[in-house]
Amino acid sequence: MTKSPFKDAIFYIKYYATKYGEVIERKGQLDGVAKGEYITKKGHPCFNYLDIWATEKFGSPQYRNASVKWEFNDTSTLNVNHIDSVLN
Repeated sequence: MTKSPFKDAIFYIKYYATKYGEVIERKGQLDGVAKGEYITKKGHPCFNYLDIWATEKFGSPQYRNASVKWEFNDTSTLNVNHIDSVLN
């Protein structure tokens, strides 16, 4: 678990998504609505953020949660645009 050094800035967040069974990367932002880092009722660390790619695709704010372990970068680190494959 890593705290976001990108408050109010755009960042890339990479984490294992159980839903897809693979590591994904999303372009994100903390926008005042997103919770950022928090602990669930079951005691697990999570990070809630605004998913910029999904918001652009769907036209309304799309929030996502990374859980247990995630990584932040200021540039994309995966060589694929994963958003099209997971949001169709």
